[in-house]
This record gives sequence, C-alpha cells and structure tokens, in this order.
Amino acid sequence: MKTMVLLFALIVGAVVQALAPNWRVMGQAHMPVMLGIVLYYCLSPDRALMWLAAVLAGFLQDALGQIPLGYSSFCFCLVALVVSRFREDVFAGDVLMHAVSGALSAGAVTLALSVLLTRDGAVILSAGRLALKLIGSILLGAVVVPVVFHALAGADRMLGNRPEEAS
Repeated sequence: MKTMVLLFALIVGAVVQALAPNWRVMGQAHMPVMLGIVLYYCLSPDRALMWLAAVLAGFLQDALGQIPLGYSSFCFCLVALVVSRFREDVFAGDVLMHAVSGALSAGAVTLALSVLLTRDGAVILSAGRLALKLIGSILLGAVVVPVVFHALAGADRMLGNRPEEAS
C-alpha cells in the first residue's frame, strides 16, 4: 500500500509541478513538489521506498522539464542520502523543520542542477540569474515542502500506513 501511495503522490506531484506557474521575479524557479515527496519518504524507515521516491521523482521531473534524464535523480538521491542520515536527530512532526529542510534542499538541488547543466553546456545562467533562481527555490521550498508533508501524512494516516497522532 505504501508503494501505491508513493506512485500516486508522484503522479499528482508531477502534474502539479508541471502546471504550476513559475514567476520571473523568482528566477523562473519551479515549485519543488517532487522534492517535497522525496523529503517525505526520507523520513520513512523503509530505505527502498526512499530510493524509489528519489529516482522516480527525478526521472519524472527530468521528463517533464527540459533536463537530460538522470540529472534530477542524481541530485534527489544525494539530498535523500544526507537528509536520511540526520532524520533521527533533526526531524520531528515540526512544520518549521519541514520548512527549513525544504528550503535548504531546494537550494542545494537548484545549485547542483545548475552546475551540472552549465558544465554540460545545456544552460547558460548569469551569476545574477542564478542567485535569483536560488533565492526563489529556497523560498518556494520553505513554503511548498511543509504542504507536501501535510498532504502525504494525511494520506498515509487515512490509509492506515501511519498511526493517528495524539491530539
């Protein structure tokens, strides 16, 4: 059942991320919905589910964007590795922690993708445009990732994948 929730979340997340507008004032940064899904599954004790989320989310993001396949998966796997390493120490059911992890992860993924794509000549970003995109990604990560966490936690509770929280 957990895998079905993951697959459904990835499909819905891909559609939302692809259709959501990106603003010029934020450097054309996309809403990091797929990253939010990956971060949510980093909290899961099931490591296979985490890696599946990172790889599939990356491939979907690349397929819907104009990024060579595998670039986002690589970045998502790196973020998943780091976040899962500290999940016991840092993460709780705290919205602030979700916002901070979303902001830092979105900035890291944006920077890593920009470096990889620039190195391969697939994109040319000026320093100012990259800075604007980084700031936009960080802000969007801080807002979008907690919303994704809340939605996925609700779906997991509703399907019995996660126990009800005490009120």
